[in-house]
Amino acid sequence: MEYVLHRKSNCKKIKIRVVKGVVQVSAPFYVSKREIDDFIKEQETWIQNQLSKYTVSKENDKIPLLGNEYRLHYIDQRKCYVEDYDLYLYPDTKLIQLFLKQNAKKYIDLRFEFFCEQLHIQDISLQYGFYKSKWGSCTPSKHKICFNVNLIFMPLEFVDAIILHELAHLYHLNHSKEFYDLLCTWMPNYKEIMKKNKKNPIPNLY
Repeated sequence: MEYVLHRKSNCKKIKIRVVKGVVQVSAPFYVSKREIDDFIKEQETWIQNQLSKYTVSKENDKIPLLGNEYRLHYIDQRKCYVEDYDLYLYPDTKLIQLFLKQNAKKYIDLRFEFFCEQLHIQDISLQYGFYKSKWGSCTPSKHKICFNVNLIFMPLEFVDAIILHELAHLYHLNHSKEFYDLLCTWMPNYKEIMKKNKKNPIPNLY
């Protein structure tokens, strides 16, 4: 099995990580290559399981973007764009992230303004980022809400649910009964939407 080896002086034992489909091994200088290979073999089942979770999107895969599906094409021109129901991407991480952020922001900003107007909420600033373990966050003291750009891959009803979830945190900081009572007043089918979509996979485009 192929892996990337990092020798570290402050490392006390062999450690394995799988990052974006790459097996990374950290080991002390005194551990032999044979010992490392034996350890990798012992952990092969776990490693294969981790690798199976990371699949890079391929040519002609169908990619969901803001409620529509697009057929993916990688191109050699340094740009990313949508034409009809085709998604054209230049395989560069920063360029793809910029494309996703611009389009997610354009849509979410409009929905956010709509809900703020309906709920009479003002003076909230928005930020966007790529997060691994959260769809959004709210900091009431700073009048700031952050959204995960990966929302662009989710159904529109789910995006609305996350926007309202973060707005509800302006009134209740934790996930108390009062928090969910308020949220379900705004969106009665909130829990059903979350349950239906929480396991939707996020495409690996970069």
